[in-house]
Formats: sequence, C-alpha cells, structure tokens
Amino acid sequence: MRTYARALTAAALIAGVILSTGAVLAAHATFSTRTAASAASGEATEPGAQTTPTDTEAAKVDAYLRERMDATKTPGMAYAIVSPESIEHIGTWGENGDGAPITADTPFLWGSVSKPVTATAVMTLVENGSIDLDKPVHSYVPEFTLADEELAGLITVRHLLEQTSGIPEGTGATDRFGRRQEPYADAVADLADVQPLSVPGEEFEYASENYLLLGAVVEAVADQPFHEYLRKHVLGPLEMTGAITTPDGADDALADGHSYAFGQPVSVPAHYDQSGPSYGYLGGTVQDLAQFAMAHLNDGAYGSVQVLGSESVELAHAGAAHVTDSISYGFGWRDDTRNEDLGTRTVWHSGAVHGYQATLVLLPELERGIVVVQNIYGFFQDWELVATGLNAGRILAGGEPEPISSGPAYAFTLGGLVATLAGIAGATGWPAYRTLRGQAAPAQRRRTLVTTACWTVAGLALAYVAGVALPDSVGAGLPLIRLWAPDVGWLLSAVVVGSLLLATARLTTGVVRFNRIDESHHLE
Repeated sequence: MRTYARALTAAALIAGVILSTGAVLAAHATFSTRTAASAASGEATEPGAQTTPTDTEAAKVDAYLRERMDATKTPGMAYAIVSPESIEHIGTWGENGDGAPITADTPFLWGSVSKPVTATAVMTLVENGSIDLDKPVHSYVPEFTLADEELAGLITVRHLLEQTSGIPEGTGATDRFGRRQEPYADAVADLADVQPLSVPGEEFEYASENYLLLGAVVEAVADQPFHEYLRKHVLGPLEMTGAITTPDGADDALADGHSYAFGQPVSVPAHYDQSGPSYGYLGGTVQDLAQFAMAHLNDGAYGSVQVLGSESVELAHAGAAHVTDSISYGFGWRDDTRNEDLGTRTVWHSGAVHGYQATLVLLPELERGIVVVQNIYGFFQDWELVATGLNAGRILAGGEPEPISSGPAYAFTLGGLVATLAGIAGATGWPAYRTLRGQAAPAQRRRTLVTTACWTVAGLALAYVAGVALPDSVGAGLPLIRLWAPDVGWLLSAVVVGSLLLATARLTTGVVRFNRIDESHHLE
C-alpha cells in the first residue's frame, strides 16, 4: 500500500509538471504563431459623424459580435464600422469595470494596436526628412546597444518597423509599471544585455521591444517626450481627443479591465507603462480608434487634414517581412490574404494588455474598416478574442465567419497545475503524518539521508520551475502572469508555496527520523 501511494504521488507530481509546463509552452508557441500570423451604403458625413447602417453586412456584423460577446463572456464591447469619409456605425454593449454602461465615450486600452499608430508617427518624421528608414538606430539613439554590439549596430529603423531586428520578445524592458524620470532611456539601457536572435533583416520576430525603441527614436529626433509628439502630429490632427498616452491619463479615465479565472471573467486592475504608448499602452475610445482607421483608408487624410502622405500609407500597409504563407508584416500592420476570395486584402493589427483587447481591420479594396474593442483579455483566450474582430471584418466584406476553436491548452494547463498541487499535498502530508505519529518504518541512516536530500532538492527545484523558469519561458514574472492569466498565476503561486512547504516538511521529518535512528542505536 505504501509503495502504491508513493508511486501515485510521484506520478501526480511528474504528470502535473509535464502537463502544465508542456501546455503553457505549447500555448505560448501557438499564441506567438497566431499573433505573428494572425461595402456599406451609409451616407458620407463630416469626419467622426455616425449614421445608421442599412446594409445586410452591417446588420450581420452587429448580430455576430453580440453572439461572440456572449460566447467569450466579455463584460463590455464597442465597435465601429468606418469608410474613408465617415464612421458609419458605432455599437456598444455591456459594462465597464465600474459597472457603468459602455458608450462611444468609454475608454479602452488598445494593446499592440498602438504599433500602427507609432508607425504613423515615425513616418511623419521620415516624410519631413528627420528620419532615414535605413539609417542605424544607434545614430539616433547612441545609447542603444545589445549584448552583441556588432549586430546592434546593424539594426535600422526599417528593421524595427518590420519586426526584423532580431531582438527577442520578453526581455523585461516592457510591461513595467513603476514611475520613472526617463522611462524610454531606462528601457533602452536595459536592452544592453539582451542577446539578439538573428542577424537584422533576416527573420521576422515579433517583439514589442522594437516599437519601444521606435518611441525612443522619436523622442531623440523630435527632442520631446514621445507622447507629446504623438499628440501634436497624429492624435491631434485626427481629433482623437479621448486618447490615453500617460499614466495620469490612464488613472483618470480607465476602469478596471477583466481577465479569465477558471473560464469566468474576473476584474484585473488597469496598469500603465510610461514607455508603453509606442508599443502597447495607447488607449482611447472606440471613436478615437475609428478616426485613425478612417485616415488609413483615405490615403492618410482625415477630412481636409493630410496627416500622412499616400505613399507612406501604401508603404506601411504593404507587407515586406514574411510571417506565414498568407501573412506578411509592413510598418505596424499585417498584410493578409485571408479575404482575397471576397475581393480585398486584409490589413490589420490586434493587441492586448491585461484587461483589454482590440482589433483593427482595414479592407482597402472595399474602402471599409472595422474596429472592435473589448474590456477582457486572457492569454489562453487570445485567439478567440482576436478572431472575433477578424471574423467581423470578413462579414463586413460579405463573407461568412470562420470557425473559432480554443484548443486544449487551457484545460491541460489548469489540470496539470492541479495535479501538481495534489502530488505536492500527498508528498508533504502523508510522510509527515506517519513520522509525527511515530508510524514510520525503521530506516538506515544512509537511506534516510538520501531520501531527505532528494525530496528537499525536488521541492526547491519545483518551486524554482513554477516561480522562475516557467514564467521566464513566456517572458513574464509571476506578478505579470497573475494579470494576464489570474488562475494560472494563482496556481503557480500555490505550487511555489507548496513546493517550499514540501522541502521544509521533508527536511523536518528527515531530521526527526534521523534522530530516532540515533536513539534506537543508542538503546541497542
């Protein structure tokens, strides 16, 4: 019986670690792949005005998004259908994190949809001659370097825009929420020890660090904070008056967002990275983002204001970096063939930060676009939320939505972590109970010493895997995982605590047993 119990405990621990580690890594790989891969008759009015959609596609989009909102248990959603000249329709449903109804004026964070906005700002500086796309980054930001200084010196502004610099994701330079005097300079300095993955220009490697660096380039060239330049030359001309570009703005405007815990939405606090506006922490209302989409459908013009030249818009939208057989990456945009059967390219970007998700889809040949913003996000639910926006775009183009499947990674990860906790509980509790009750069988010194050492080391190693190695493998620490995937973060934290208790309990019971062996030998 004791042998069976030990085998069951060990099996639970091993199976749990394998399941949870494998599932998290598989989900991360799938997430990375999907992230890397993934006409209305409304009357034209003044920029930013709204009309009621009358065509079948718009009505189908509305019904589909309501259905997806229920399927993904999204607390609040807003969307907008746009043409080059107008916002044709805005739909809003649900509540924000404070329980207030979602309206056209409700702010959201846009995640990586910040990237095409940053690319737009960079191209304004290219147009006025302040930035050369093929000039090395360090010529604008001399402090920039990587662990391989030679490769760092080859990285150009174009490489950053196209995500081909070779800089990896998850360096620790992003998603930092403390207040700093020089946020971009500090982040750039922290890249100095990062080892590049490839020679610049050779491979596509999606990394927010590229757009973090672009924010630093804009600051250096414009000689002013990135958010100030962005407001003056992009957000202001596009009348994006509700845009969020600073931590103070986020604190004043944002309610808590939501994530998933065991399949149910839970509130998560809204955090803000000071160096985040260029790569993922830009935000605003659905109308703000819709007006940005209008300009990119209208050759860079918003009403009578020309924010960007038509050639720059074309260059930004044209995919140059190969991602998959159907997707390439331009300057902050994915150029996608998914709707070619409907007579249009699909130029899009999605994004998320903890608590919020956004998708922006342009259908250039149809002169239509759609913006979908949601106040929920989960690491394992990423594709379900992104595909919601992409399918809404496909419906707008006159097609049928593609099936959406979430895959087993989420269930495997939770199951693996629960199995790990069960194994830890068994490995900790049963031997401790038997030892304290005096029921442990007599043992030799060497056996007791070896067993105690093995279990103690195993407990410490498991704590390291759950608390450091596994979070590092997805480019995040435990506090960040608890924001992106609260249930996984909680279970990992429990595994860390349980593993340390296991090591402590096994060490304690080992000492007790060792002392009993000494006592029995002394009595003999």
